[in-house]
Amino acid sequence: MKHLLLVGSCVCCFMLGALVGLPSLHAQDGNQSTTYYQISFMKSRPGHDPVKMERDLWKPLQAGRLQSGQIKSWSVMRPIFSGPHEYDYITVEAYSSLDAMTKTDYMGLFEKYWGKDKIQSSMEQTEQARDMLGNEVWVTVESVGGGAPSK
Repeated sequence: MKHLLLVGSCVCCFMLGALVGLPSLHAQDGNQSTTYYQISFMKSRPGHDPVKMERDLWKPLQAGRLQSGQIKSWSVMRPIFSGPHEYDYITVEAYSSLDAMTKTDYMGLFEKYWGKDKIQSSMEQTEQARDMLGNEVWVTVESVGGGAPSK
């Protein structure tokens, strides 16, 4: 009987959840205050200082992107309290649209901020300092203070 009640409750909750619309998740809503976050999960390589590498190589490039309006912000974050994860830091890029995120000319940025002759060595320096374990894209759907949710 308890098993049947549990299954019935799960089905009921699923059905109610399916009936509730989530208009705030639609990417094509035209809301100018929507922020999309690309989160990259990084694992430091032994004997290297990835924060110094991020600061020296990537921060000037990201500062230029911020100044030109390509991004809303860029951050490097380390967990203080966290569960068991393979990554030990993340980078977060904030965008005002999905187009801004997907239509980035990285080769142009590398040439501008690193110079054509230093692209290869800069990428090698990056790869020596850390491994990128994966990426996720997030959007705010509800908040108090801080960033506005998409509508």
